[in-house]
Amino acid sequence: MTSRPVQIVVTPGSGAGLALVTARRLRRRLAGRGRETGIRSFDTLGALTQWAETCEPEFSHLVCIGGDATLSAAARAAIRHGVPFVPVPTGFGNVFASVFGHPKRARDVAALLETGEVRRVDVGLARNGPAEEIFLSHRSFGVLEHIQQAAEQGRQQPRTRFLRYFWYWGVAYQFFFRTRLAAFIVEVDGTPVADDAVLVTVANVETYRGFLPLTPTVVPIDGLLNVAVVPRVSQVVLIARLLQLALRLPGRWRGLKLYRGRRVVVTTPRRREELAVRRRVLPLLVPPGALADLQRRTIEDEPALPA
Repeated sequence: MTSRPVQIVVTPGSGAGLALVTARRLRRRLAGRGRETGIRSFDTLGALTQWAETCEPEFSHLVCIGGDATLSAAARAAIRHGVPFVPVPTGFGNVFASVFGHPKRARDVAALLETGEVRRVDVGLARNGPAEEIFLSHRSFGVLEHIQQAAEQGRQQPRTRFLRYFWYWGVAYQFFFRTRLAAFIVEVDGTPVADDAVLVTVANVETYRGFLPLTPTVVPIDGLLNVAVVPRVSQVVLIARLLQLALRLPGRWRGLKLYRGRRVVVTTPRRREELAVRRRVLPLLVPPGALADLQRRTIEDEPALPA
């Protein structure tokens, strides 16, 4: 009986064009190990999402190469068919894959397919009207969402990671001083927690780990979302608080409110978005000991957070 092949999916634009190169290298590595492999390339996230919702269970593993948006679009196929999902971080943010320590080099990914452990983890669901999307890492509202949209518009950002950080901070500087901060209403499990928030992040995993740790104690197996809220402040104060978080300065948690819940509703001036969690539905192939390392980091960070 012939074993099913490994399916690799990729969006060519991810990682400044490196995603498809990584896919081809991985296919050669797996061929050397006697594994049959197929590559599917999708020009848009919409096309990838449609495939994930309709594909047949013809593969043993689903390897997805790209950033967080690409991973979230492809994850639905792994959930539907119960096959191990293998994220390969190739985009800029890579929040989800970095939390578990997933490798990015083809030879390490090939080894992970032999030594990894399958663990079922939570996923987030975002509903805006009839549309429903899966998110593996987080959904942000307010200033961070606007900065990301402005910085990535037209794919004009630099390709190197070092220069791209400066690019994002430059866009953030212009946004902070030229745009009035909007206010958002936030509910957690039916309880209103803010009616004037200027920044909201709803996370399934540690958000912006190593850069801007807004939700450092998320455990993606507990059936809960973590919510970080910054109530109404001026642009100058908000910048100062974000810099404190980024630089890990004393008092950095002052002014940041943290909540946990199964259902979160965020109402913006333009839309009302409902977010929920589906517990342990994604069969994720992780490096050995990855969840234990994650839980240890959570315990270490917990005492520093406000009650």
